[in-house]
Amino acid sequence: MDENKRKLNRGNKGRIIDLQPVLEEKERAERAEEKRRAKAERPPLKKRILSLLLVLIIVLAAVVLTVYWDRINFDAIRRGVSYIGTEQDAAGQTAAFEYEKRTEGTFSSFGKYLLYVSNQEAVVYDYSGNILFQTDVQLEAPALDVGGGAAVAYDIGGSNLVVFDERKEKLRLPLEDGLGIYSATLNQSGWLAVTSQKQNQKGCVTVYNQNMDKVFEYDASTRFVVNAYVSEDCRYMIAHTLGQEEGTFVSQMVVYRLDSEEQYAEFAIEDAMVLSIGSINNQTLCIADNQAVIASSGGQVNATYDYAQSYLREYSDEGDGFAVLALNRYRAGTNGRLVTLGADGTAIGELEISDEILDLSAAGRYIAVLYADRLVIYNRDLTEYAVFDQPAMAESARMRSDGSVWLISSREISLLIP
Repeated sequence: MDENKRKLNRGNKGRIIDLQPVLEEKERAERAEEKRRAKAERPPLKKRILSLLLVLIIVLAAVVLTVYWDRINFDAIRRGVSYIGTEQDAAGQTAAFEYEKRTEGTFSSFGKYLLYVSNQEAVVYDYSGNILFQTDVQLEAPALDVGGGAAVAYDIGGSNLVVFDERKEKLRLPLEDGLGIYSATLNQSGWLAVTSQKQNQKGCVTVYNQNMDKVFEYDASTRFVVNAYVSEDCRYMIAHTLGQEEGTFVSQMVVYRLDSEEQYAEFAIEDAMVLSIGSINNQTLCIADNQAVIASSGGQVNATYDYAQSYLREYSDEGDGFAVLALNRYRAGTNGRLVTLGADGTAIGELEISDEILDLSAAGRYIAVLYADRLVIYNRDLTEYAVFDQPAMAESARMRSDGSVWLISSREISLLIP
């Protein structure tokens, strides 16, 4: 057997089979098949070009939006859609509707609508003059504030207060025993701070959440308290108290956490009368007669803008991330300047003016200034956005966040749409 195997092996020598050509042919066939499949799966050239162009357009649009974001006016687009079919004259003024002017009254933009609070009623109008909400009030010195989709109307020094939205009442609060209300404010979340008199105290602040549930009360025992505001994070209450230190008049701002009865912080605004407490980019903004102070919600002063050499004539803290001040050079006269103040305490824009200002209002990115012969809408940097000549018999104007303006006379209301 071994001899036969040796013979067989000797017989196979010299007959080696070369498989390399076969393998190469197989590889060529497989590569050809892969190319065929890839070509079959690849989109047509025209479709690939269109896809590439679409990507380039998207990238270019993103770059343009990033670079020119502040210059692109989306509000104009929004107005064009919102007021389709609305009758306007050549200047962009809608048909006026009449309202009943009372002895005392004040107006405010209220979202898309206009709110009028008089000594007898609170009324919410749309731009066609339809009444969306109306309630009776008894206010000898009516005042109002708006925030978080709600409004509060109250009687300065009186005992009546009512909170409502555009459809219904949320709270009606009569004070008892002849006690009076000093102020009421709403933050942007709809939290309410009511500052009022209280027996055996120098005032008190009561805080209500957005559902109008009472959540906090502060009694002032050492200094008179005249105003208060709830921080935008709804964690702190900032109250304006009055006092004197070494013969100098001092506005002391005290800060309380809403979950504690202990004072959290305080900061002083010396030799000044604080006129309002509000917010700017989630910071506390205090506007006084000679300075504006910006502080954290916890009471840390971050910036001060001084205008002690000027006379504060008008102001509004309702702009989106800015406040606007009208400052006169002299106690009498009309020469002065407009200043928009940013959240860092510096001026965004300044504009010299020499005309009498009848009214001033801010909302969104805009400021409406009513002069005797025209109404001018400014951007937040005080460049002109739109001008309406000779607004007939206008007494006041209320800016809206979309760039349009309520124009109010003694009998009629209309909307100016740039």
